[in-house]
Amino acid sequence: MDYVAGRFHPTVTRPELKFRARNALSGRWGTAILALVIYMLLSLGCGIIPVVGAIILVPPLEFGLSVFFLKFYRDADTRVENLFTGFNMFGKSLAVFWLTRLYTFLWSLLFIIPGIVASYKYSQAMLILYDNPEITASEAIKRSIAMMHGNKLTLFIQDLSFLGWFLLSIFPGFYIGFLWSIPYYCTARVAFYEDLMYSAQNDFTGNGFSDNYGYNQY
Repeated sequence: MDYVAGRFHPTVTRPELKFRARNALSGRWGTAILALVIYMLLSLGCGIIPVVGAIILVPPLEFGLSVFFLKFYRDADTRVENLFTGFNMFGKSLAVFWLTRLYTFLWSLLFIIPGIVASYKYSQAMLILYDNPEITASEAIKRSIAMMHGNKLTLFIQDLSFLGWFLLSIFPGFYIGFLWSIPYYCTARVAFYEDLMYSAQNDFTGNGFSDNYGYNQY
């Protein structure tokens, strides 16, 4: 499939994507929470190891978390070992992690807004790399830029819609509510990716389901 700017469009509304995410989580919240807890503990453990942990080990773990929720949503695959997929693609997962952060940092030097826009441009790179393991990290980033053309604001608004969830997650105490809100957020992001892929595979031309009030140049 060709990754061409303007080929990817939302086919359903934001509430529908969030409904699909909740539906995928229904009856499987426990596994999603367990995977998140394991990821958090491993990330904290990596932080204890000077330099090597944060620079070398965290990137494949984050890649694995993205893959876990992709397979969780796409295939109802609840295997926690999917968290370690990044170590099977160690070099590429490391490269895509640090390249996206480097490019985002460089854009942030211009001002905070270009940095935020850049982060959304590169937001699909890990999922694209997993689905296309034969490509390079740089190619995954290029494809993410093409996929997010006209869709950055849509995803930004979707992310903002979780603000209430994150605020509520603070109040029960010890931030335990994040164990539910973060899996919901991650699954909804995967649903967004899958919808854009569906639109390109089926030559969907767009019908106003972007929730971005017409500013689809972003």
